[in-house]
Amino acid sequence: MFAGRTLIVLLRRTAVISTVGVAVFAQTHSKGPGNSTYTESRTRNTSPRLADKIDEPDILDQYKRSSSRVEKIISVGDRSKMDYKEEADSIARSAYDLYKSTDWKVAKSSTENGNIDQFQKDVKVFYKKSTEFDGHIYRAECIIGSPPEKVIRYILPSPRGLRGKWDKTVKESEVIEKIDEDLIVGRSATHSVAMGLISSRDFVDLITVRRYPDEGTISTNSRSIQRKDCPPKDGFVRGINYHGGTFCTAVEGDPNSCHVVNIVQTDLSGMLPTSVVESALPANLIDFFHDLDAALKDPNMNGF
Repeated sequence: MFAGRTLIVLLRRTAVISTVGVAVFAQTHSKGPGNSTYTESRTRNTSPRLADKIDEPDILDQYKRSSSRVEKIISVGDRSKMDYKEEADSIARSAYDLYKSTDWKVAKSSTENGNIDQFQKDVKVFYKKSTEFDGHIYRAECIIGSPPEKVIRYILPSPRGLRGKWDKTVKESEVIEKIDEDLIVGRSATHSVAMGLISSRDFVDLITVRRYPDEGTISTNSRSIQRKDCPPKDGFVRGINYHGGTFCTAVEGDPNSCHVVNIVQTDLSGMLPTSVVESALPANLIDFFHDLDAALKDPNMNGF
């Protein structure tokens, strides 16, 4: 029997992949109900495989859900390269506006007790209400000891980038279509956990890389789209990434370091209560920076 607190621990051990750079399970600041009654009643006396079916709607139900939420995601399945580029411009503008916004509230810091041992970097996590779905946007910031271009390469999905080589949460990563060097359609998927109690999630996103030379910043921005050639698959719950981005800005006076800002807002879909799902994100964001920092320092990685 999984009480709400136990489920939260499990959520921390997996992640939803946001192709803008953060492996997250959407988390909130809320100290409201943990929905332990919900999770217990849905999983009591239930085998892991049956619990998996509870979290993972069947493929027909997913198709209906996807169709009913068509207004939430961009449908660009049969568009031209020019249409993709116009949509990418819109995604980049929205992500940049979030990056520059100032109305954030503090959620967590890596310097608080109970976080990753021996991870000395100061990661700050902020949040605010999303205007795109019934959830929150999260922003995490940290100084990383690598130049911006290298960090971006490690964040982008394989094979365009190196994300699949170091991120343990990644089960599958593929480029569905390459529009140009800085614009792709990608699909990423996570592993399931707890013997399938929490199902694998996958995302299909339009991903664009942008550069802001006057600010010394390079970013990767994305938003989920619909593709006729990539419908929901058996064994995965199709999630939605709303406007987000990872912004890497060179630290003045230190070309080998950059200030990294991750902005994410993700709808996991499936049957997990939002309030439970949202209770793991700040710690996951800190975990992500820990793993990214370790990968950048790993001499066995095929980085720069």
